[in-house]
Amino acid sequence: MTHIQLPIVQQFLVDPDVVEIMIVNGRHVWVEYKTGIVQAPNVGTDEVAHLVEVISRVSGRRVDALSPVLDAQLPNGSRVCVVLPPIAHHGISINIRNFPSRALPLAAFGSESVCDEVRYLVTSRANVIVSGATSTGKTSLISAATEWFSPEERVVCVEDTAEITCRYPHSVHLQTRPSNQDGRGEITLQQLVSTSLRMRPDRLLVGEVRGHEVVDMLLALSSGHTGSWTTVHSTSASDTVNRLVSLLLRHHPQWSRLSAHDLVMAAIGAVIHLERLPNGQRHIAAVVDLTTT
Repeated sequence: MTHIQLPIVQQFLVDPDVVEIMIVNGRHVWVEYKTGIVQAPNVGTDEVAHLVEVISRVSGRRVDALSPVLDAQLPNGSRVCVVLPPIAHHGISINIRNFPSRALPLAAFGSESVCDEVRYLVTSRANVIVSGATSTGKTSLISAATEWFSPEERVVCVEDTAEITCRYPHSVHLQTRPSNQDGRGEITLQQLVSTSLRMRPDRLLVGEVRGHEVVDMLLALSSGHTGSWTTVHSTSASDTVNRLVSLLLRHHPQWSRLSAHDLVMAAIGAVIHLERLPNGQRHIAAVVDLTTT
């Protein structure tokens, strides 16, 4: 893993108990530990501006007045989001999400009986949607589930930023790319989902579905690409199907709601819903078998 040194936040980046680092209004620092969020000492606006320059350089992503939002991955695996004024109205906003250096075990997400349900979904090659709110551990759960894939399987991961940990040697990781200063060269998640299907995946992993790629993914899963996993933001397990239907209709309004619902049900075999407890622990709140509903 590449080691980096980021001014202001380096002490938090190397702390294994830190989940997220947040800079608000260009000077207020908040740190989320596994036990909760605390406020750290304020920093200077010049220091924050320098931090933004370093983040842009090490991530290889542009952030300036013309492109005031940066969403990227740092060399150490952390995910970073920077928003500049005037989009961030009161000053620069920075979020850095720390990811564990190794995948969490499946046991970190629930009881043995719940873990058995998840392992069954893996071995039975069900297509699974992992749902939950922001920072509930959706990507981490997929990484944990990959430990139960067969070593002979070819895995293709498609993500906006590479976060899924898959240790198998026969795995391919594809990542989107934003357009350059001339508005050219963008590679979207929709393009990568289509590309991945030509790469003979035994299992397809899509980091998060939220745009035009939803129909490509669902059509692929309903046409024989079993054992695939993806994530979606949702408030509950029961809301997840409706969320996927709404995403499909938003980006493909020519579909009827009934047709969209039928496609989702044909493509997805199960929903695993995650929640974050008040103590910061992420856990599996529900496992729903859609083939019996």
